[in-house]
Amino acid sequence: MRFEAFVAARYLRSKRKTRFVSLISLISVAGVSVGVTALIVVMSVMTGFDQELMRTIIGNRAHLQIYPRYAGDTIEDPATAMAQIEELAPGEIVATSPYVQIKSVLRRSGGGAQDYEAAYVIGIDPERETRVTNLADTLTHKDGRQVGRGELPGKDEIVLGYILAENLGALVGDTIAVMAPSDLPMPGGRTFLKAKWLTVSGIAETQYTDFDSVYAYVDIETAARIKRQTGVDGIQVRLEDLWEADEVAERIRDHLGYGSVTWYESQRDFFEALVQEKVALFIILLFIVLVAAFNIASTLIMIVMEKRRDIGILRTIGVSGAGIMRVFMIEGLYIGFAGTLMGFICGMALAYNLNPVAEAVARLLGLDVFNSVIYGYGHIPVAVVPRDVALITVSAFALTFISTLYPAWSAARLDPVDALRYE
Repeated sequence: MRFEAFVAARYLRSKRKTRFVSLISLISVAGVSVGVTALIVVMSVMTGFDQELMRTIIGNRAHLQIYPRYAGDTIEDPATAMAQIEELAPGEIVATSPYVQIKSVLRRSGGGAQDYEAAYVIGIDPERETRVTNLADTLTHKDGRQVGRGELPGKDEIVLGYILAENLGALVGDTIAVMAPSDLPMPGGRTFLKAKWLTVSGIAETQYTDFDSVYAYVDIETAARIKRQTGVDGIQVRLEDLWEADEVAERIRDHLGYGSVTWYESQRDFFEALVQEKVALFIILLFIVLVAAFNIASTLIMIVMEKRRDIGILRTIGVSGAGIMRVFMIEGLYIGFAGTLMGFICGMALAYNLNPVAEAVARLLGLDVFNSVIYGYGHIPVAVVPRDVALITVSAFALTFISTLYPAWSAARLDPVDALRYE
């Protein structure tokens, strides 16, 4: 062991009459440990929620939506368009499916005059849709869903998002009126011209409120009759690798002349908000480690005051100021490393066992720590990302290193004559 490291280790073990300094050192280690543990667990939960939300959004939307370049146009021959799109990227495109989108108002049969809900009614090809999105899974109890039930829509049938269904008071088997924009009341006292009555075949739970509250699904023939058009509004595309969406979209625009929007572009604000929220939370929690770093600095300052005589002796026997500085820097790094290591171990253990721990706490306190009905998941989503863990540990260690600089510098500047004058 190098001389400076040996002296630093000895200084951490204070004499019996000054055990207070050792206690402060332990508190500093505990502070760093708690901060690192909290950062690892919270960031893992945040990442888990982010991944679940992304999975939900991407699973319920196509990776790529293709539509006519000019507003108001339709794709009159969707079968040919889908074949052309698939030919452009045969190894990258998994499936395609046509869609029709209708801005409409829904009303339940037997409902009152105020029982209306605005909705986007999406016309789909049920067979193709199951290869592009997770619509079929939303009608089941998979992945912690609570209310999904029923079947994909057939002729004159409709699937409702569960929040939309609750707002309408509709159940599977009820009859729903779908009124397209042309059927809405107009100035001059005009009333609804015609309503298309459909039977509710299923209730969908996407686990994403924005979808469940405004979307409904019908088969594409029914949508064409409601909207009174022959073509489709666009083509949905599912890719083998969703991160290639931009490249495939550009290829389709260049070769086929269609407009396009990727999964990221359709929810850009939401995804950017997730990133900003994670960064902000990381910075806030890092203040826990910063407080522990201040404790390390105060501990080292107290040790410098306690060891003034020893520092004076070391200087008189030839130890340089840089050597004294290294002693106290290494001493602070011992504290920071111990706290970071303990925090890493505790954080990883807690992150990987968070759900069993939460269940034990719930049983002990009689509280529902994680309400699956509110959050839409049957468990606390946790994703431990090595890059995040590395960033946390490096940041914590860097803060503890910075906290050692001033005490070590002040020790190096200590005049040995002043230190030994009254000894």
